[in-house]
Order: sequence, then C-alpha cells, then structure tokens
Amino acid sequence: MSVSRQPEPEKVVFLEQSRAAFDRWEGFARSRAGLAVLFVWALAEATVWPTIPDALLVPMVVGARRAFPRLWLAAVTGSTLGVLALYLFALQAPGVALDLLKQLPAVRPEMLGRAAGLLAEQGPRAFLIQPLTGISVKIFAVLGAGQGLDPWHVMPISIAARAFRMGVSGGVSALLAWRLRRFLRDFSLLLAVAYLVLFGYGWWATQM
Repeated sequence: MSVSRQPEPEKVVFLEQSRAAFDRWEGFARSRAGLAVLFVWALAEATVWPTIPDALLVPMVVGARRAFPRLWLAAVTGSTLGVLALYLFALQAPGVALDLLKQLPAVRPEMLGRAAGLLAEQGPRAFLIQPLTGISVKIFAVLGAGQGLDPWHVMPISIAARAFRMGVSGGVSALLAWRLRRFLRDFSLLLAVAYLVLFGYGWWATQM
C-alpha cells in the first residue's frame, strides 16, 4: 500500500505566498489604476524616463493576459502622446530641447551621434528602426525635430514601429501566460526576482 507524500510545510507556505502575490498582481493589472500607471510610464519614457514601457507591459500581461489589448493600447497611447509633445516642443525650441535632453539619465554622447547619423542618412525612416537600436525614442525625437523633419512624416512611422514592438512583447507574454499559467502562479515570486535581474542586466548592457 503506497503512502502519498505530503508537501513540506515550507513549500506549502511558499506556494501560498506566490499564488497570493500573483492574484494581487492580476487584480492590479486588470484595474484602472494599473492602466493609468502603464499609461503614465509610457508617457514619461517618451519624454524623461529611461526605461521602456515594455518593462512594465510584459509582467502586467503575464498577470492578466485577457487584458492585453487594453494594456497594449494604454502603453501605445501614452508613448504616442509623449513623443508628439516632445517633438512639437523640440521643433519650437531645438536648442533648449537638446540641452535638456543631455541632462537626462541614460543619454550619452555616442547615442546622440549614432541617432543623428541615422536621421541624416534615412530621414523619417530612421524612426522605423529606432526600437531595434537600443536608443531612446526621445533622442530620435529631439534630434529629428532639430533637423527639421516633418512631424506628419515622422509620427506615423514612430507610432507604428513602437506599437509593433510592444505588440510583439505583449503578445508573446500573453501566449506564455496562457500556456504556463499554473507554473507562473506557483513561482511568481521567484520569477519576479529573476525578471528584474535579467531585465536590469539587459538594460544596463544596452546602455554601456
């Protein structure tokens, strides 16, 4: 007669804590407050904040995969408004905008040089590859405005490129959340720490 093994008390406590943390995060990701935080994050990243909205979008979609369309829309809308506001400001005061840009965290001279070169070579099309360069859109926006690029040409390209990137990162996250929900819920605390470490290292590596 076989005797089933009971899980160790420490493991039971860990699983309960992880599941409770996941459920709280899911509630936040589905809430209006969660949408507002993501919107503000995306808006700030397009103007002054150094970390892309995908950093928050991905874990929020993992927590609430059915809310992916609303979360994606909040991130894209915030990013679009931020880029548009910065671009229009830089068109009116290019020197002031460039001086302010250089004071922001994670803005380095080599980034400015590379973005300026891409804009000079490709014009508005440079915004199509901006999400792949590791260079913030705010740098492209200020320098593009300084070069006199027409916002009617720039904005549609920039919106499409960033919306596509966030759609891919969010879509993959939603798929993983659908396939691995139980695993993600049981080990949410460990996965959260691992995500922060990996994303932090990746961000640091792209800035160096």
